[in-house]
Amino acid sequence: MSEDRHEHLPVHSHQHSLECSNKQPDPAIFSETHGLVFIEKVSSEKIQQALTLWVEELREWAKGNAYLVGHIKLFVEGQENLWLSSTGRSINIKHSPGWNEWFADRVNLSVTAIIFGTSKEALDEVAQERLQVCLKRIESDHNSL
Repeated sequence: MSEDRHEHLPVHSHQHSLECSNKQPDPAIFSETHGLVFIEKVSSEKIQQALTLWVEELREWAKGNAYLVGHIKLFVEGQENLWLSSTGRSINIKHSPGWNEWFADRVNLSVTAIIFGTSKEALDEVAQERLQVCLKRIESDHNSL
């Protein structure tokens, strides 16, 4: 009986919603991968704090400019791994079992941000600038210990 109900749905309703969505601007996408090498081993906690701050700053920038966060994702790959993600509200944090006890001298960092309402150039500038500040914070926090 449920199949009969589907046959009575107007065919054009899906086409109409596609036409409307085609008028929406494309999202701006920032995506980079970096191989990071630290002068001395850095605690996973410092890495996580700095990169969580990057996600928070991008969310706040988007919110302050009335942009919509599609997704912000970050992956740290090394002997242990860290995943951070947000769709504009809370930040989801996952890590491999040994992450909390780990000290890194090198990691691979992949970041992606998808933001609606801004230009790719504006997102690139803000994301890159704030990422550099957060990465410098990892080194400076470690050197001040």
